[in-house]
Amino acid sequence: MNHRPLAFVLDVALPHPSSDDKAADAERLTDALRMAGLSSVSIPLHLLRRLPDELRKNNFSVTVVIGHGDRGLRVLDISRSKIFGIALDIGTTTLECALFELDTKRRLAASERENPQICFGADVLSRVQMAMTGEAAELTESLRDGVNNLVLDICKKNGIQEKDVYAMTVAGNTIMSHFFLGLDVRNIPVVPNTPAISSAFFCRADEIGLSIHPDATVYVFPNAGSYVGGDIISGIICTGLHKQEAPVLFMDVGTNVEITLGCRDWIMVGAGAAGPALEGGVTDIGKKAEKGTISRLEIDRTTKEPKFTVIGNGEPEGICGSGLIDLVSELYATGIIDQAGKFSMPATGVIMKDEVPAYLLYRSPERELFFTQHELQNFLRSKAAMFAFLYVFLRLVGMRIREIGKIFVSGALGCGINIESAVNIGMLPDIQRDKIVPTGNSSLKGASMVLLESSMITEIEQIQSLITYREMSEDADLLNVLQGALFIPHTNPEMLRG
Repeated sequence: MNHRPLAFVLDVALPHPSSDDKAADAERLTDALRMAGLSSVSIPLHLLRRLPDELRKNNFSVTVVIGHGDRGLRVLDISRSKIFGIALDIGTTTLECALFELDTKRRLAASERENPQICFGADVLSRVQMAMTGEAAELTESLRDGVNNLVLDICKKNGIQEKDVYAMTVAGNTIMSHFFLGLDVRNIPVVPNTPAISSAFFCRADEIGLSIHPDATVYVFPNAGSYVGGDIISGIICTGLHKQEAPVLFMDVGTNVEITLGCRDWIMVGAGAAGPALEGGVTDIGKKAEKGTISRLEIDRTTKEPKFTVIGNGEPEGICGSGLIDLVSELYATGIIDQAGKFSMPATGVIMKDEVPAYLLYRSPERELFFTQHELQNFLRSKAAMFAFLYVFLRLVGMRIREIGKIFVSGALGCGINIESAVNIGMLPDIQRDKIVPTGNSSLKGASMVLLESSMITEIEQIQSLITYREMSEDADLLNVLQGALFIPHTNPEMLRG
């Protein structure tokens, strides 16, 4: 099996020209590459212009940088020995990347920043609507600038030049991938929901305005449906779902929730809007997991006083998804809220904020952190949608929760949450805790795996052939299941145990 990265370096020694060997320089190089096991390697014109001088300057022993493309291998550069690669996850809310030294396959660093498209709208549909009004170019340019700034930042911090990056893998939902490539998104939300492209796509960095080496090879993951994109296929690679003998479940929770169920014989995927509760989209005090954010929380059973962990210590400035799940679980466990998610009046910590009940999480001379009744109800709607999607999805294939061997959880729900808290409020099913496996950012991990093992591109093609896409909004029972899940943990707790 080919264990080479998407771009790699190869040292080759060529026979010198002679009266008996008058082969052209390009053919001499491709013959040497063929002898090394690489067939049909193309050489671009600008490198052909350099080749004669490079060969003679180095006594016909040269180092070539070779990358994968849609038509096979191609030479990316000559006489460069140290090359780097970047795996990129394009989230609706956050851009995250990892930088690798490709010859050693060593991960050097990871970095993230807010997706600058947020100024056009918090969700993908609002951005598509902007594109429909003639602002598609602005949306693509905004995303491209965000990616380039992220790349510049991670390269600068690690003392390398952007032009030394020769490969990039890119995973994102269908709409984000389209914006990244500058493709038309206007037909995706309109029945029959047709994307411009579903297959994987190779291109050069300079074709899409990336600031890395202009000839760098860029691989964009294929889509699995109108609203289930390459980030999910990347997650399937990460979890190994496609290699399992018995079905396992994979949930990716971000601005949306995507659910994948399957094994080595079949895979079904679906999606729906449910995730903003975990990315700061449901409460004024919601923040990403960064310095100054509450990430863990418990309420003293005697004093009813909150105790929390703040990332980086110091004064809290907000609360991230994991802290918010803890908060709701603790409010319910201590009786400060009831099963319907209503604040008890009076109760320790509960006050009136603008004539609305609210829980006072923190107060200092500098700031106050409140969690209001309205925000709590929004959170419960999101958590209800997550469980309803999961439950209905399993029922579509005649399976029960208890029959699932593992549930892989990624995205905002898979990054450091307290599984017990999520189960207590009915966000995750009430099963053996070791069956629930948090995977962090599975999209970035899968993209990193493909960057370092180009042979996995063949696996991705196999995964695509197994996938059936299901529009979750079309299921007639979804609303009924959703109603019961609006309560804590559920109006019928047996449903959580399947």
